[in-house]
Amino acid sequence: MRAAFLSFTASVLMASAVAAQPQTPIRIENFTSSGAQGVTLVKDPEAPVSFRLPNGWVLLEGVRWGNHETTLKIKEVYSNLVASFYYQFPLLTPRSPDPDKSFQGALQSKIRQRQREGLIDYHVREGSVQRRTVTGHPAQSFFAEFTGAQGDPWAEYMLNVRGANIKTLFFVTEPSTVDLDSFAKRLDAVADTLDIPDDKM
Repeated sequence: MRAAFLSFTASVLMASAVAAQPQTPIRIENFTSSGAQGVTLVKDPEAPVSFRLPNGWVLLEGVRWGNHETTLKIKEVYSNLVASFYYQFPLLTPRSPDPDKSFQGALQSKIRQRQREGLIDYHVREGSVQRRTVTGHPAQSFFAEFTGAQGDPWAEYMLNVRGANIKTLFFVTEPSTVDLDSFAKRLDAVADTLDIPDDKM
């Protein structure tokens, strides 16, 4: 069942975005360096983006695509769960100087995108939207729910962090049998090391 959905996810979620555009795989050795206590520093050599992976996490792969866009995949080894980190730098589309309005627009845009990708009943879990701050930057997180290819329930967690002339998004999709709420907290700990330009807007 999981393999079938992963195949479904790869074809649906990637079709209208990454897979539709030329991709350039990153070289992991150019993005990572070792730190103390098993920590891995992940730093883009071409953009002002970095974060730290604690011991037990690895950078699996990544691609450059679209308009100055990058998607990295990070894995928590002991749980075998994989999350993605997307960012675009520099921004090509102006956004509202009001973070709340900007986040609301991004949330609605994501719902429409997922529904266009075939996840017809994709919706935000009631009460899950949280406005927050991540390393001094305005941020918003939420959980979404939808029906998978086999008719089983799935969930997605997203954390949108806003910086100056950059947009970033941590996200992970798993079946509802996975304790995504707990994994989201561990992913948040990774996000709490994010270093991006300050939002001056």
